[in-house]
Amino acid sequence: MLRPAVSLKGLQVKSVLITEYHRIGDVLIIAPVLKMLKNTFPNAKIILLCKNSAVMLARHLKIADEVIGYDVPWTDWNWSIKKWFMAWRFAKKLSTRNIDLAFDFKGDIRNGWFLWTTKAKVSFGYTATGGKYFYTHPKKMNQKIHQSQRAFELVFFAGCNKKRNQIKFFSYNDLGAVVIHVGASDQKRTWPMKKWVVLVRALSENLSINIVRTDESEALIKELEDQGLYPKCFEGNLVKFTKWLEKQKCIVAPDSMAGHLASHIGIPVVSIFGSQPIELTRPIGKPCVVVAPDVVCNHKSNHWRLCKKCINSITPNRVEAAVYDVIKMTKILNEI
Repeated sequence: MLRPAVSLKGLQVKSVLITEYHRIGDVLIIAPVLKMLKNTFPNAKIILLCKNSAVMLARHLKIADEVIGYDVPWTDWNWSIKKWFMAWRFAKKLSTRNIDLAFDFKGDIRNGWFLWTTKAKVSFGYTATGGKYFYTHPKKMNQKIHQSQRAFELVFFAGCNKKRNQIKFFSYNDLGAVVIHVGASDQKRTWPMKKWVVLVRALSENLSINIVRTDESEALIKELEDQGLYPKCFEGNLVKFTKWLEKQKCIVAPDSMAGHLASHIGIPVVSIFGSQPIELTRPIGKPCVVVAPDVVCNHKSNHWRLCKKCINSITPNRVEAAVYDVIKMTKILNEI
């Protein structure tokens, strides 16, 4: 049983800083935790520091009272001394805000250093790569549980309210389309274009299909048009995409932001995984069907957990079946 590391009763919590500046999907995963922090400290200002690319969406979804964008150099593999110095200056600027309570859920020593530089009065963070010194209350990370659960455990450790919002909503939009979103932040997460073509052609026989137009999907759209199939396409920023997605039947996407966003707003998800552990980063909403390889990865790869060969092994037939499964599942849940 988790016990609070420190009693926060003596601390007047007027501001809570959360740093999550890796990916948009990471921000969506911790959104329920930010809501819990707000419920625990209703009079405090919840401040989220995230990547610039996530700011517009985070503000639209009202994930925090204040959303600040900043791209730290270590998440973009930009190692220039100047950018590291600018990150230090930015953290020092945040220190003037006299933050009462701060959290970082990643366990990255560089995140810990940044949070330490903000001089929060009380800070909590994981020490997976070291940096115990950087937090007033460090904690060892359980790396075998889902990313969202790790975030919950850290705020529980800080003595926050353990009661979660048990209302898990979802939308059943029978008149909506099956949304195809092919992009991902890493090419090793993406599914082969020729398999997307087969999938879209198969699904188009019985379902309305809408492809999200991005740089990654242009080749898919062109190939379908060359074959005489002219799919509907959505084009717009993340806020417009969110509003539009709320009216759709389900989404098919690789392990990426799109699946987490759909899950967050209650849209059924079919998520295509490769070798990465499903139980750590899958979309947390329901209904959700994850399609993954049947066997454990034994390929040589230059990435510690992503494998292009593994995701390439997923067949269009399996993904097509998953789409019909998630639609059936949604109909059943809608009738309960």
